[in-house]
Amino acid sequence: MTASPTLSEVLSSTPNARFAGVIDALSDQSPGPAGENLVSNEDSYPRVVAEIKRLCPGDGVYLGVGPDQNFTLIAAARPKLALVMDYRRRNLLLHLVHKAFFALSSSRVDYLSVITARKPEVEAQPDLNELVNAFLNAPLDRAWLAEATENVKRVLEPLKVVAGREWKDLATIQAKLAGPGLNARFLALKMYPTLGQLIQTQTPDRNGQPGHFLGSERAFKVVLDLQTTDRVIPFVGDFGQTARLIRLGDWLRSHALKVGLIYLSDVEFFLMRSGRYPAFVRGLEQIPWSDGALLVRASTREIAHPDRVEGDSSTTSVHRVANVLSQFRKGRLTTVDELFSIEPAS
Repeated sequence: MTASPTLSEVLSSTPNARFAGVIDALSDQSPGPAGENLVSNEDSYPRVVAEIKRLCPGDGVYLGVGPDQNFTLIAAARPKLALVMDYRRRNLLLHLVHKAFFALSSSRVDYLSVITARKPEVEAQPDLNELVNAFLNAPLDRAWLAEATENVKRVLEPLKVVAGREWKDLATIQAKLAGPGLNARFLALKMYPTLGQLIQTQTPDRNGQPGHFLGSERAFKVVLDLQTTDRVIPFVGDFGQTARLIRLGDWLRSHALKVGLIYLSDVEFFLMRSGRYPAFVRGLEQIPWSDGALLVRASTREIAHPDRVEGDSSTTSVHRVANVLSQFRKGRLTTVDELFSIEPAS
């Protein structure tokens, strides 16, 4: 079995083909606001895993936004490189913490142990219910949290990405993730499912299978491989700036890379409200796309949509990038409702 390529092999042998170098090359200098988006506020993203597995081009780059839901979509898309762009540097720090968590893990049990600071007794290959219940019933181990915090710093320090003042921020992020463990939910609001519920089958894909990347060892290993070969790269950037997307497009072309899937969460809603949606689409037109590239968007509003599942607090849909750009050129994407009126990918 051939080894997975390193980031240098995927991109080139140039000086920028290093983890920190890529972050520096792609990132804006503004840190953006400090948010507490440590877990997703969407519960519908696992629904589209089957569609992504079936439709996503196999040779592309993944481009996403936001926190942990990216791992589930990355596991489904199986890209050769994953980029996560967010206008908050705190989101970059969150992804660095996760990068360290993966580096310290060889299985889902290891990963959940380091992220929740819990050490339950659990089988090496537990079924889904055993896995989740073991961690739900285990108490927070503060000594293990302190040790894990030191281990995260040990993993990340050689990368030279974290500024001195930011180590405290990383420790705070780690503590806030560990505290509730698998009971974590967005802003602790009960309208959202817990992380444990998402991992289990409360939110399966549309084939009825577990959609979350921690739902199977195979899906976890896809993300683990990308993380440990430096091929999940967070950086700071604003989707609403045409120049930022042009710069990203130029960087991708310089390395002969094309985007196969872009995950936007509900970014488009905010861009429409601020009048920056046209600038965003002009930027999208400058990105090199794989044939059949997909666009995945989410709505955290109540909307009438065939893909909405009763009980979910959000709706996620999958579209062809080419169709989205075509509809915009025809002047048909001027309201939030029109975003979800586009024909889904098939």
